[in-house]
Amino acid sequence: MNIKLRYRTLMKILALLAVMAMATACKQNVSAPVAEKAASQQPPMLPPGPGSAPVTGAPPNQAAGIAWTLPPAWEVEAARQMRIATYRLHAIAGDPEDAECAVYFFGAGQGGTVDANIERWVHQFTAPDGQSPAPSAITDKRDIAGLKVSTLTVSGTYLAGAGMMPQQQEVKKPKFRMRAAIIEAPQGLVFFKLTGPLNTVAAADKDFNSLLDSLHRQ
Repeated sequence: MNIKLRYRTLMKILALLAVMAMATACKQNVSAPVAEKAASQQPPMLPPGPGSAPVTGAPPNQAAGIAWTLPPAWEVEAARQMRIATYRLHAIAGDPEDAECAVYFFGAGQGGTVDANIERWVHQFTAPDGQSPAPSAITDKRDIAGLKVSTLTVSGTYLAGAGMMPQQQEVKKPKFRMRAAIIEAPQGLVFFKLTGPLNTVAAADKDFNSLLDSLHRQ
């Protein structure tokens, strides 16, 4: 009688182990495809569009196949929409605000022509009375490391916001100065636009020229 009882107990244990093994196998077969399906539904990582800020970790001193060296005193600001980089120059004593150098790249064939941009920038300045055109602007074209570079220097009353969004209010800033450059890079035009109080930007002339002289192909 004891032998039969032991036999029945052993058979129940074996049956229970078989059921547990089958349940484990079914769970593995179901969960694997579900995980693969969930992974396949994740949206792909897309590269940044033209003119957007660099990918996190990338130095903000390169675009469109060129790179440059940032002057030591210039501070890198947080990324902004439609800008490769924004650099801040602290105001010298007596000037009301800091100067800013914005760098733009809109993609191959985008952003307008060199001459059209130079002309637009010139018209963002007027004479001190705020009405008549600014004194003659200084423009130049030269070659740096095999790259065509067009530059502009203009001073007067700066019409901040002019030529930007239609709804943006124009603000007149007297005694302002602009140093600008357009580089014909391998992948398109790269725009440098340094604007700020007259004395602060004039004091940064050497740094701006140094930045341009450092231009090179990547």
